[in-house]
Amino acid sequence: MQTSDHRTPSRSDRATSWALAVLTLCSFTLGTGEIMIAGLLPGIASDADVSLSTAGLLVSSFAMTVVLGGPVLALTTGRARRRRLLGALMACYAVGNILSAVAPSFLPLAAGRIVAALAHSALMPLFFGIAADIVPPERRGSAVARVSLGFSLAMIAGLPIGTALGQWLDWRATFWAVAVLTLAVTVPVAALAPDTPGLSPEDDRGRLGELRVLGDRRVQVVTGITALAAAASFTAYTYVTPLLTGTVGFSESAVTVLLLLFGVGGTVGNLVGGRLTDRSVLGAVSVSVAALGASLLLLGATASVKVPAVAFLFLFGAAYYAVIPAVNTRLLDVASKQARTLALTVQSSAFNLGTAVGGWLGGRVIAAGAGMRWLPVAGAAVAALALALALGETAGERRRTAAAAPASPTAAADEEGGAHAAPEAVSR
Repeated sequence: MQTSDHRTPSRSDRATSWALAVLTLCSFTLGTGEIMIAGLLPGIASDADVSLSTAGLLVSSFAMTVVLGGPVLALTTGRARRRRLLGALMACYAVGNILSAVAPSFLPLAAGRIVAALAHSALMPLFFGIAADIVPPERRGSAVARVSLGFSLAMIAGLPIGTALGQWLDWRATFWAVAVLTLAVTVPVAALAPDTPGLSPEDDRGRLGELRVLGDRRVQVVTGITALAAAASFTAYTYVTPLLTGTVGFSESAVTVLLLLFGVGGTVGNLVGGRLTDRSVLGAVSVSVAALGASLLLLGATASVKVPAVAFLFLFGAAYYAVIPAVNTRLLDVASKQARTLALTVQSSAFNLGTAVGGWLGGRVIAAGAGMRWLPVAGAAVAALALALALGETAGERRRTAAAAPASPTAAADEEGGAHAAPEAVSR
């Protein structure tokens, strides 16, 4: 009988690859639905008869809905069956986009965006949880990276396609397209979710058990790193277009290509970050955050010279997207299985909060009269804070490993360098 080897994937390997492909497509759909608004704002502002700045509130309202609504949904749906919950949330995301597509004025359009943002806030933690469950612990980093890969693909393909569709037909057509794609992937992704409750009624910890995870110092550290990394990135990225045109000296038409290059860098960094995470979770967190800070600093230092500026823009994208699988995998490792949906939701809130803070910080730098080249430098300073947290956590993990070594050498070896442990094993 022929056994499966590296040359002949087994049925389970093929099933896992298919499942991860479905999850990647789902995150691509959600990512496109979130960022496509950037290319549609002028048309929306014109049709809704509002200013461009007012139309921009669609971006901030989406982010703040994720920040505030995600944890609430995670707590109130903890006992729901995962498959039914996933199907309901996907339907909610489609409905939100349909409401925006048919909205007769600005306020109904904003309401549709808020409905979509609520679903978005709860869906991504479920996708990451499914990915972590269908692979062995040592491949968890790559699986999480495959899910987050959808977001970098949304930047490369989803944003330009959505913008082109909005220009070719109408901005409403883009919302319709996202709604149709959401409905198309709902059945296959719901089939991947277990038809079991997130928390059983017999679990005596219940919602208090879920909330207890937020008091875990390791969870607090990784969400802090996530928020700081996002703030570092968006201090520069929020104003990347005027940086590239006004300081580096590119034309506006070249910016589209450069942003595509940033997205390609993100795709490369996401895949590399996943592989690094499989080898050492905390090592990947530290390396990726250090690379983020270095790329931002070098981008600021070379902002007046086109060739190195383009190179460091690519590295900026790669480094930032390498952070994502590392921090999400770390959170999956330290949060108990009963509470990881809430923990991942808080992680998503931390990312969106960091995004908002980064945009605010960049605005303060500009308002202070500093040149645009100081934006990535300011971002690098924030990344240095994230790196300090990551290095401190690595040192603390080593101390805990050394202290546990005499009692449990095997467990200590498994923990070293942030290696993976089953969620149940790290439950506190």
